[in-house]
Amino acid sequence: MTESTLINHIKTYVTLSEEELSEIMTFFDGHSYSKKETLLLAGKRCNKLFFVAKGCLQLYFIDHLGNKKTSQFAMENWWLTDFLAFQNQKQSDFYIETVENSKVLSISFLKYQELLNRFPKMEKYFRCIYQRAYGAALLRLKYINSLSKEEMFFRFKDNFPEFVQRVPQYLLASFLGLTPEYLSEIKKKQLS
Repeated sequence: MTESTLINHIKTYVTLSEEELSEIMTFFDGHSYSKKETLLLAGKRCNKLFFVAKGCLQLYFIDHLGNKKTSQFAMENWWLTDFLAFQNQKQSDFYIETVENSKVLSISFLKYQELLNRFPKMEKYFRCIYQRAYGAALLRLKYINSLSKEEMFFRFKDNFPEFVQRVPQYLLASFLGLTPEYLSEIKKKQLS
């Protein structure tokens, strides 16, 4: 199931033969993780790119006050890593942790480079993925700078209802730059 999820995702962006797809899968390692397992530690070299076949991951950092600040989530069919540290093979400033039990495919930096060299169509696939992720990051930045905290929550809830249902409230609050208490107030206002 894990591999078929990635194969189906790749097929939505590029056309490859079954033989090519089968060979491409040999570049990936499958893992099952329990809730709250760490996949990447800040201060360690970022050597893996993760594809979520099932479950949910979060990318976060620890601020100067020791608070956990969620920067990104990844659910089914999403990719996650510290992309800059991965590309430059540097130490990460972020942690990646499972939010729920998860099935993940990973590829190391060296295998990733080999994959792109052997299968040029995968360059197009990852370009499409990165363009979408960059566009989403720009939109989030726009929302942070132009919407009230309450409007941000409702926009996020409308666009990503599955996150609001599956992600614990304290993590969602961290991602949106809210306190869990304020997020509770917003939700209560909506219900009344």
